[in-house]
Amino acid sequence: MSEKVGPISIEQWGQFETALNKHSKSKDWDKVVMINEVMIKALQREGKAKTRPQFTARQALAKTHAAILAQLKKEKDKLEVEMKQFQSQQDGIAAYQLTSLSGDRDDI
Repeated sequence: MSEKVGPISIEQWGQFETALNKHSKSKDWDKVVMINEVMIKALQREGKAKTRPQFTARQALAKTHAAILAQLKKEKDKLEVEMKQFQSQQDGIAAYQLTSLSGDRDDI
């Protein structure tokens, strides 16, 4: 089992923030999830911030995290709309094909 080496530095909290921003901008959601999991473990391990700079760094990270969650929800909602449109088009295409096939039989 690994032991805690020391507190996470302000720069390391900033690295989480930078990585989350980078991967969310490129819409690499798998990496965002991975970073999120590592970040959660780090936050759990560290407990409450003990200094004002640590607290400020975590607040900035929380703000970035919330913005990325909002972006992810927006992307999910957009995808749901696109899927519904796709499904309704599929129903229309199937109905057209049935109509087209039945019309071909009448031509015989």
